[in-house]
Amino acid sequence: MRDFTLILHKELIDIFRDKRSFIMIFVPVLLFPLMFMLMTSQLGQSELQKDIPCIVEYTPGSSDETLYHALFDGTGLVRETAVRKSAEEDLRDGAVYAVLTVRDGTLTLMYNDASTKSVTAYGVLAAHLETVRQTAAEETMLKRYGATLGSLQLFTLNTVTLPGGSGSSFMASVAPMLLVVMIMSGGVSVAVDVFTGEKERGTFESLMTTQASRTSILMAKFAATLLLNVLCMLLSIAAYVISVKCSGSALEMITGSSETGVTFSRFCMLLAVCLTLSVFAVSLMTVIGLHAKSVKEAQSQLSLLTLLPSLLSGLTMFMESASIRTPSMLIPVFNAIVSIKMIFLGTAKPIHILCTTLSCILYSVVMWALSVRILRSEKLLAG
Repeated sequence: MRDFTLILHKELIDIFRDKRSFIMIFVPVLLFPLMFMLMTSQLGQSELQKDIPCIVEYTPGSSDETLYHALFDGTGLVRETAVRKSAEEDLRDGAVYAVLTVRDGTLTLMYNDASTKSVTAYGVLAAHLETVRQTAAEETMLKRYGATLGSLQLFTLNTVTLPGGSGSSFMASVAPMLLVVMIMSGGVSVAVDVFTGEKERGTFESLMTTQASRTSILMAKFAATLLLNVLCMLLSIAAYVISVKCSGSALEMITGSSETGVTFSRFCMLLAVCLTLSVFAVSLMTVIGLHAKSVKEAQSQLSLLTLLPSLLSGLTMFMESASIRTPSMLIPVFNAIVSIKMIFLGTAKPIHILCTTLSCILYSVVMWALSVRILRSEKLLAG
C-alpha cells in the first residue's frame, strides 16, 4: 500500500505540472457555457416577439396600405426597414428577417429558411396573421348569421403529451455525444505519458526494478489516470447542468419550456453511467498505453476513442428509445450514449441502466486482466 501511495503521489505531481492536463480539465467548463451562449444569441425568440426588421411593399394610398396598417398598427411586431440592395439580397444577407408584400388584398411573406432568426420571425408573423384572420372570420359569422366558427366545428382536438419527458432534441442528441467524448478522451494525454511515454524514456523499466510490486505500479498509474478522467467527467456534467439552468431563453427555444428535466434521480443515473464508462475508458487506455511501442503509435490508437463516440452518436441520433432492446445495451460506448439519451428524455428504464453499468464494469475487469498480462510480459515491455 505504501508503494502504491508513493507512486500515485508522484504521478499526480507530474500530471498537474503538465499544462495539457489543465487544458483537458477546463475544456468542458468552457465548452458548454460557450455553446449555450451561442445558442442564446442565435435562437433567442424573445427578441423576435416585436420590432422585427422587415421590408414592407405596398402601393401608397391604396387599399393595400389600409389593410397593412389595419393588420399591424399598434402591434409593434414590424419595423419597416429601407431597402439597401434589393429585398431578396437584404433578406439573404440578414439585414432583414422577412419581406412582406401586400398586393390586391393578397399578403406574401418571404423568409430565408437558411436563417434561424428569419424562420422564427416568419413563425411569429404567420401566427399573428392567422389569429387576425380567425378573429375576422368569427366577427363576420356573428354579424351575418349570429353563429360562431366554434359552433360549426365537427369536433374539438385536445393534445396531451406523456408526463416525465423533457422533449429536448439538444439534450437527447448533442449532449450525450459531448459528455461521452469528454469521458473517453479526458485521460488520453495522461495515459500516453504514464505508460508509453515512460517506456519510451526508459524510466518504466527502471521503476520495475524497484521493490514496488508490479500490481502496485499498475494500480497507481491506473488510479492517477482515472482521477483525472473522473475530474473531467464531473466538470463536464457540472458545466452542462449550470449552462442549462442559466440559459432559459435558449432552452425555451429548443424545448418549448423553461424546464431542464434535470432531476435528482436522473442525475444519479447519469452519474452511475458516466462513472462506469470512465472506468472502462481508462482500462482501455491502460491496455493501449502498455501495448503501444511508441508515443506516436499510442496517440494514433487512442485518437479513435474520441472518434468512436461521434460516430455512434450519429447512429443513435434518429433511434427511438422505445425500440432499444436490452441485448443492445451490452455494446460498449453505444450503451452509454443510448442510456444518457434516455436519461435526458426521461424514458430510461432501470434494466437499461443496470445493463450499461454492469457491462462497463465487466469490460473493465477484462481490460484490467489484459493489462496485468501485458505487464508481466518482458518482451512487450521492452518494446
